[in-house]
Amino acid sequence: MRYLRAWARRSLRLPATRRVKLGALLGIASTLSLVVVSGGAAGALGRSPQVTSAARRLSVGATPAGTSQVAQAGNLLYATSRGSNSRDGWYPSEPGLSPKVVGSPNFEQVFATQLNGQIYAQPLLVGRVVLVATETDWVYGLDPETGAIVWSRHLATAFRDKSLGCGDLLPSLGVTSTPTVDPATGVVYLVAQEYVAGKIAWFMHAVNPATGAEMPHFPVMIKGPASNNPLQVFRYQQMQRPGLLFLGGVVYAAFGTHCEIGPYSGVVVGVSTSGHETTMWTDQGKGTDSGGGIWQGGGGLTSDGPNQILFASGNGYAPSSHPPVPTPGSSPPPNLADSVVRLVVQPNGSLKAKDFFSRYDDQVIDGHDWDLAGSPVALPSQFSTPQYPHLLVATGKEGIVYLLNRDSLGGAGEGPRHKDLALGEYQAGEAISSAGAWPGNGGYVYVSTDNGGANGGGQGHVDVYKFTVGSKGRPGLRLVGTGSQVTVFGVSGPLVTSDGTRPGSAVVWVVDGGNLQAYDPVPVNGKLTLIGTWPVGNPCSFAPPGIGEAMVYMGNQEGVLYGFGTKPSPAGRLS
Repeated sequence: MRYLRAWARRSLRLPATRRVKLGALLGIASTLSLVVVSGGAAGALGRSPQVTSAARRLSVGATPAGTSQVAQAGNLLYATSRGSNSRDGWYPSEPGLSPKVVGSPNFEQVFATQLNGQIYAQPLLVGRVVLVATETDWVYGLDPETGAIVWSRHLATAFRDKSLGCGDLLPSLGVTSTPTVDPATGVVYLVAQEYVAGKIAWFMHAVNPATGAEMPHFPVMIKGPASNNPLQVFRYQQMQRPGLLFLGGVVYAAFGTHCEIGPYSGVVVGVSTSGHETTMWTDQGKGTDSGGGIWQGGGGLTSDGPNQILFASGNGYAPSSHPPVPTPGSSPPPNLADSVVRLVVQPNGSLKAKDFFSRYDDQVIDGHDWDLAGSPVALPSQFSTPQYPHLLVATGKEGIVYLLNRDSLGGAGEGPRHKDLALGEYQAGEAISSAGAWPGNGGYVYVSTDNGGANGGGQGHVDVYKFTVGSKGRPGLRLVGTGSQVTVFGVSGPLVTSDGTRPGSAVVWVVDGGNLQAYDPVPVNGKLTLIGTWPVGNPCSFAPPGIGEAMVYMGNQEGVLYGFGTKPSPAGRLS
């Protein structure tokens, strides 16, 4: 899972009509003490939140019941990695980001706010603030229309990457993954690497998005052995890159490796909203530290239903770390490197593997560093047939797009002649970031590629696949076009904004080569039409923009958070 070498080279979606009003949600923010200062600059010190005068109109207010609001107004529709737990990157309630609006001269950079630290985590619109977390362990709440800092908070001293002799994420490693939000309370959860009494550790934090204050019983240190393999003990050199998943009152975080510094394995950890670790599970359930790290190019852990978790694992060190061939998907072995895995939350809160898919020749491609990458994408319901109602797309560095049956992933070597049991495998370029989906116009899947992979070079593009149904009702994908711009290493996974599935309302977004780019979603003569492009400095590899209320937000390696929209801002954007 040599993803940081690559860096060095350069619940479920809510219905579109359902907006969770934070003013009606319960919290306990008024019981927390605040330090009110003027300014709230990025250089402020200490763990207390620094609240600016801009917070006055965004402040917390007590409810008649004596409790208080976590935040006022706004919604939580997209407050997680790639817009929903399906990780399909589709934002279906954005009529204000239509091709007509985005392609007009009035759509431009609205603000650029300097923050402290690289911004790998996807910015999230949470109520009336844009929440941004950085590699220096700073967390910010920004005014979503002006970019003014409403509050800022320094969680702790971030890990100094140089101490490991690693060339990635210099100089600091703090918050790398995308946070997530409890839709019942609005509380934001994030994971940070920190120094504690001179030692390095990982912590789960819970933050009030209106003030930046830490919630009671947090932070929680992540530690201990895996429940399914006590020989696998969590170590500080694990790397927390995938976006967090909120599921059933528990926040799940996945870990891989940093610069392939061993020992490590793929780990999934759960922390409850009450502030205690509920489970730790490893994909190397037999033996010790054989790899299989979970990184997914930063894409979040996926869920397609209650108690269901899907992820993709990376390289294993040894043949024993991979599933043997053949193995039915319904009988996952203890070791699951280079696999798409379904975990099920058990009644006692522990995790158990219930299904998986792995390449039949996995040990061969593993030797080339062609592991799976990007989140497994649970496709929207429009991508279905009566026989296969639940579909999934997985991508990898070997240059193959996999179409899988979510109800039976396929195991290892269970197909004809002991090859793959997949609904479809499609040659592509190296794909490290997550795929995106647009169910309008008959259904399209978008995959960002670069010039690597098993295909042996060439130029990368945003590849466009049309959803198809064969004569026998078998679903498939067909390559029908590419983006008009050549992509470079580090291109983000595509996102799609739209007004539901209304034709003519969608825009495909990617960040590539220092630019935010917007495409029309339907190719013409084999090419996606470029609607617009805007500079964003030096972007962080594979990091997608944030989307919310007719605005697009993008952070970069210099710590600048850009906001793009119409100027002046349209009235009622946050109504």
